[in-house]
Amino acid sequence: MGRKTRDSNMELLRIVAMLLVMMVHASYRALPRPDDVAVADNPLSVFLQFLTISYTVIGVDVFVMLSGWYGIRPRVIRLSELVFQLLFFGVVCIGIEYVVTGQAPSKILLNLLLLNSGNYWFVKVYLALYLFAPVLNAFADAASNRQFVWVLVGIFGFQIVYGWVFEATDWLRAGYSLPSFMALYLLARYMRIHQPWFTRFKASTDLCLYIGIGAFLTLSVFVLRHYNLGGFLFFYNSPVVVLEAMFFLLFFSKLSFSSKCVNWVAASALAVYLTHSNSYLAKYYDGTILRWTAELTYLQFIIYCITLIVTVFCASILIDKVRLLFWNPIQNRFNKRER
Repeated sequence: MGRKTRDSNMELLRIVAMLLVMMVHASYRALPRPDDVAVADNPLSVFLQFLTISYTVIGVDVFVMLSGWYGIRPRVIRLSELVFQLLFFGVVCIGIEYVVTGQAPSKILLNLLLLNSGNYWFVKVYLALYLFAPVLNAFADAASNRQFVWVLVGIFGFQIVYGWVFEATDWLRAGYSLPSFMALYLLARYMRIHQPWFTRFKASTDLCLYIGIGAFLTLSVFVLRHYNLGGFLFFYNSPVVVLEAMFFLLFFSKLSFSSKCVNWVAASALAVYLTHSNSYLAKYYDGTILRWTAELTYLQFIIYCITLIVTVFCASILIDKVRLLFWNPIQNRFNKRER
């Protein structure tokens, strides 16, 4: 955040990461999670669902690692813009819910202020990460390579034992937590600053590793699901998912191109999450996809889902550009005062 010039390759990754988030929500949040009966009755359908999840579950981790790659540099104006964006989309989603239902939704103030536990978990954890970023940056800038490695080993080791294998802590379970985001942030900072050996593969190798890890993840979950096991492999703090996200990010970091269009779209990528995962609108996104599974053929389902994802994505970007029409004058006034 705060970069004057944006690297289009990493901005494209931001766009792709948000599309992956939408896809994993479509395949893992909207649809029932297959059990051993579903695997036995519809093995091909279940396998394809797991395949989709395996290659898209990295979206959240990639989004966080992108922040670590460049380093968050907190500024009052940037934090204010994020709060403004949250309030703007909160009001927009409330308005859409009112138009659809004909009545005002419940818990408006709680949702606007993010005080509802079921609303925007990612945003709340990211806000905490944003506030802690100066501490993380200070460590990353001062630590030696050896110190950095030991801290990463400690953080990920603790997380794997207590938040993944045994799920012994509710506050660390599955990666929906500030410590998990900190670990991803520091991993990305370490790769960017120290460039260890595993960051120096060719881009094609990084892509192959992403594909290979995704295939391993698919097969592992499919086999384990016969015994109603394997869901833990899809956790955000799963070491398999973290590795997959890491090589996906490294692949994009080695591309090189410039595109104003990509940068323009990527600047509003968070808006896509703020619409389709809003507590009022997520039920329509998820419910529509779930209904299609019963009404459509498999090919029709894929086409309809792609159309829905692209439509929601584009609409969210355009709505955010309207938001910027209100925000830019505020930012310009703030910048003048800073001078």
